[in-house]
Amino acid sequence: MRGSRRAPVGVGVALVVVSLALTACGASRSASVTTPSSLAPAASVHPASVPTDPPRPAFAFYYLWWDTKHWHTRLGPNFPYTQNPLPLPVTLTGDGCTVVNQYPGNQLTDVPPQLWTQDDPARIHTDVVLAASAGLAGFAVGWAGTGQPNQTATSSAFNRRLASLVTAVHQVNAAGTPFKLWIAYMSSATVRTQDYMNNDLQYLKSTYGTDSAFGHSNGGRPTLIMMGSRKYPQWFLDAVSRRWRPSFYLVGDENWDTWNRAKAADFDADQYYWSSQNPTKNPGSFALIEQLAAEVRSTKNPDGSAKKFFSPLAPGYNKVIGGGSSCVPRLAGRTMQELYAGNAKAHPDDWMVISWNEIDEGTYLVPMTRYGMQGLMTLRSLLVPSAAGGG
Repeated sequence: MRGSRRAPVGVGVALVVVSLALTACGASRSASVTTPSSLAPAASVHPASVPTDPPRPAFAFYYLWWDTKHWHTRLGPNFPYTQNPLPLPVTLTGDGCTVVNQYPGNQLTDVPPQLWTQDDPARIHTDVVLAASAGLAGFAVGWAGTGQPNQTATSSAFNRRLASLVTAVHQVNAAGTPFKLWIAYMSSATVRTQDYMNNDLQYLKSTYGTDSAFGHSNGGRPTLIMMGSRKYPQWFLDAVSRRWRPSFYLVGDENWDTWNRAKAADFDADQYYWSSQNPTKNPGSFALIEQLAAEVRSTKNPDGSAKKFFSPLAPGYNKVIGGGSSCVPRLAGRTMQELYAGNAKAHPDDWMVISWNEIDEGTYLVPMTRYGMQGLMTLRSLLVPSAAGGG
């Protein structure tokens, strides 16, 4: 995207976000979720041709690490934190992948007008309201606990923020808006020990195992994705499955090279966190997704139910400024549309949207300065037929 400093949807973005934040803080919290006017599809966004399956539910990966310290770590010591509104930290040129850093030490391509923190429950409530308005069925929450026995909701920042998220979901559900949580257990970047994982999952089961904020449509159990499962030895996965599959609908994070019959015996379903899938440079990626879906569905679960496959869906990817080597330009929504059309050929049971707020990798949909509501408008046009002109 050229000109990098102007959000394509203009001032309306800030007004929508501010109004939602005020709603989250005030007496109108109990009102049902309505679609903000800025979530109406843009005239320039046209959904790509897709298979005729009814739209499937979509869950966006939601991360709990955004507080003041994390922002400052990513933006670095030279960023002008006192400016209002905050300036964009980089300039993007060409197709949106050529990055010129404005502040040495910065690792992000975007910021909100003012920094926010997930220590504020109103911030989390705003995210839930806006996500539901965009047509998302819920969040797959990137969470890990302390790894200790007897942990509580106040034992760590992640536990506190998860509790705030559960409260927010209760509130929107009470207002008549369907929205549920899955857990994307953070076991990829940091490989967990058995004791660590067991203590965390015991806390999760004891605290939220029957909580209505968590979706139970998959086998009557809360859904738990073991992120990075392909990094663990088979004996470890066997142990996790034996102990926790009765309590959680267990989803692997495996690709076409790592899924096999041994993995199939341990998981009820599979998804692959492919954040940098590029529909332009790698059109063959759609065939790989179809292959993975077919392999996952080739065996049954112990109760005779069919295994499910959840497909990735991202707006783009850009981690060049943070030390990465690849970039997938957003192309004003076209990248997400093409990924949706191509991956839909695998007939996914659900979509895994990457992501709500992985700002470091440039896959985020949460409205900020550079793209505003563009990503959410595109997503809504794909997930909600009436938003795409379908009636």
